[in-house]
Amino acid sequence: MRHFASVLTIVVAATACASPGSEDAIPPTETVDSTTTSTSAPTTTPAENGATEPPCLVGDHPFSTSGVVSAFGGAAGDAIQISGIRTGFYAECERIVVDLLTADGAPAGSLGLVGVEYDAAVGIVRINLPPAVVRTAIADLRLDGELADRAYIVDTVTGNLALDIHIASGSRIALRAFEVTSPSRIVVDLKPEPDAPAATGAGLGDGLVVIRPVAGVATPPLRVAGYARSSSSPIRATLHDTPEGPVVSSIETTTTSSTDAWTEFELEFPGSPSGTMYLRLVIPSGDSSPVWLSLDMSSTGDRNASNT
Repeated sequence: MRHFASVLTIVVAATACASPGSEDAIPPTETVDSTTTSTSAPTTTPAENGATEPPCLVGDHPFSTSGVVSAFGGAAGDAIQISGIRTGFYAECERIVVDLLTADGAPAGSLGLVGVEYDAAVGIVRINLPPAVVRTAIADLRLDGELADRAYIVDTVTGNLALDIHIASGSRIALRAFEVTSPSRIVVDLKPEPDAPAATGAGLGDGLVVIRPVAGVATPPLRVAGYARSSSSPIRATLHDTPEGPVVSSIETTTTSSTDAWTEFELEFPGSPSGTMYLRLVIPSGDSSPVWLSLDMSSTGDRNASNT
């Protein structure tokens, strides 16, 4: 069973003292007390760079604009918990650092296998964490960068934890991801890339994030994916032929999770709806606000990558 701490502790990494122009330079460490698992990012002040390049541009790790970004780590590691997320914002780029702990609460010395991919259509960097990482001190975080907007810890449908970094809507980026050792940390660097696809952004509601589909052209079958803050409330998806009009089709699911993280869900509408449709997702319990998406349900033509 995964457990979540009520205090967000970002561990002091005594070895993170590289010069500002080196690839493994890490943003300053802070400790933030929080009574909830949702919090704002701690304020970080990038180190003075002088004439050197910022660390998020230094080194030979390649940048990518979509798809599989990198894989690193080993067959086994001692990291079992995410202890915090730090940010370093520079004029040319942004750096996100994920701190990790061992079962004894010490900074992690090694990582199991990590895979990083970027869904450029939506604008989500997914860090698939090793199965051994089963705890986290946070559920979500406002990053408030020009490129990096938010972060969510997700209990995925496969049963592993993942960290999703949401890119600010409209941003065009390239990214890289790698491990920094002694102690072991995950680093994600972002930089503007004018030729990259523009991030559409996920649909956001109260306790609900919709990552598929995105607004625009979609083709049947209509698959819906996202995550919810509650692990026990139902999630209802309905299709309408006009905004706020009668329900044309409806499906519902209840997420199950042993964690307090955001819980991933997947749904598929039966049949082949066509024409302009309006997708509504909501957690029916309480007064939560829904997510609305306008879809052009074309039955021919190229399949929209956002619907696969």
